[in-house]
Amino acid sequence: MSSLINFLNPKLKPSVESDAVCEDGYTAANLVADDIEQLERGFMCFAVCKPPIEIVFDFPKAVDMKVIKLWPACGALRSTAFELHGRHDGIWERVAFVRDLGRGVDSVTFCYQSDYNSRSSSNSEQSEKVFFFKSAHKILASTNSVKVVIRATERCPPVLRKVQMWGLPARSLDKADRELVKTIWSEISDPYGQRDAAQTPTGQRSPPRHVPELREQSTLSIPEEFLDSITWELMIFPTVLPSGKVVDQSTIDKHAEEEAKWGRQPSDPFTGLEYNAQRKAILNLALKARIEKFLMEHSEHFKAVPRSLGTSRLRRRHASQFASSTCQPGQISPAAGTYSALSNAYKQQQRKSRATATATSSSATSFAGSPHSPPAAKRARHSHHGSSACATVTSASTSIDQAIQQALQKVTRFSQLASNASAGCGSGSGAPPASCINCRSAQFGYEIRTCRHLVCRECLVLLSRDQQCVCKVFFRGADVERYHKLDP
Repeated sequence: MSSLINFLNPKLKPSVESDAVCEDGYTAANLVADDIEQLERGFMCFAVCKPPIEIVFDFPKAVDMKVIKLWPACGALRSTAFELHGRHDGIWERVAFVRDLGRGVDSVTFCYQSDYNSRSSSNSEQSEKVFFFKSAHKILASTNSVKVVIRATERCPPVLRKVQMWGLPARSLDKADRELVKTIWSEISDPYGQRDAAQTPTGQRSPPRHVPELREQSTLSIPEEFLDSITWELMIFPTVLPSGKVVDQSTIDKHAEEEAKWGRQPSDPFTGLEYNAQRKAILNLALKARIEKFLMEHSEHFKAVPRSLGTSRLRRRHASQFASSTCQPGQISPAAGTYSALSNAYKQQQRKSRATATATSSSATSFAGSPHSPPAAKRARHSHHGSSACATVTSASTSIDQAIQQALQKVTRFSQLASNASAGCGSGSGAPPASCINCRSAQFGYEIRTCRHLVCRECLVLLSRDQQCVCKVFFRGADVERYHKLDP
């Protein structure tokens, strides 16, 4: 049944209905549930319910039904007789039935007799084969509904543990609808594309690997971190496995090919766990760059240094992902800081100013030195434009300086020298050093923000009693902050 589709898979949106009263947690919806725990419970009627019990399955699109498989037992409870009906032109018609199922029968498979030989490989001693009627093909070739009827049980309420309905999209559907159903099923059965990867030729997934060989007279020792953990050869595409080991990509491809020969999915060579969305091999770009640098620096020790393919694309993608993760659009990176933002803006404005000044000077030179100079009025007009451009450059630089000063005033600096105003001293080059406003000690450590005066710890305790500075300015405890000075 590898080429068929299970149309009761919840991803294909089937629906189920039953008028029977069910036990709590054992409704008919469990037969098509997406949750594994509900799917394992199955369907069970209330203890007083008696057969027959009808369960109707509906499909969004017409289906060409090929195989229907039922599991009649749920623990010690067992149903022993079933009927299958298909809807054709709005009328239910019986297509198969089975009765008197033994206790050793674990499942019942309904199929066409013509397909028995091709599907008999899945037959076992605990599964019973039942053929559809000869007239069932015209009913099941294009049907949207299938009804399962439980006709008899083994002295217990009707139960049905599991149902599978395999088939193909009906030929009456459009080609686009058929391809859509097949595409959805391929994503369900092979979500990570491992089947296609196993069928690709050797070396299709990664570039061919040529291991660089050392010259015979070379005494160069290769670091162990550059060697494959399995083959112990120099890696070209180092890849980190989910187990934490580092191997070359070609080693992973070879292991996947060997696993595919035994029908197994690609897995970690060290743990045997299959790859999935959270557990997969990742290319180690940092180690790859170090290996390439090592090969370039010691190329004279090797017979031939291979060329790494696709590295620039991978690096650009890695760099773009790193940039997008560290700095969101419209925001400044925390590591950049205020100075970096101002520096970038200043550099950008400087480039524009230089370009404008260069264009102005070149135009003025060309006008002055040209053999056919324009009239005086036109020269005056051009000179006026040049002077206005220079004035624009000057005003732009002035506005940038003002913006920098305004930004620096808002930045908290813990390493600035004491200003003249904060020290309470006059201006001049011979101004005395900053000191406490009360005791004139140089061991000040606090600043009163209301008056910008510096005080030491002892004086701050005295002044805090009256909450008044020496300059008769009142302050609160919240107006005092720690002040750090630079040693001269």
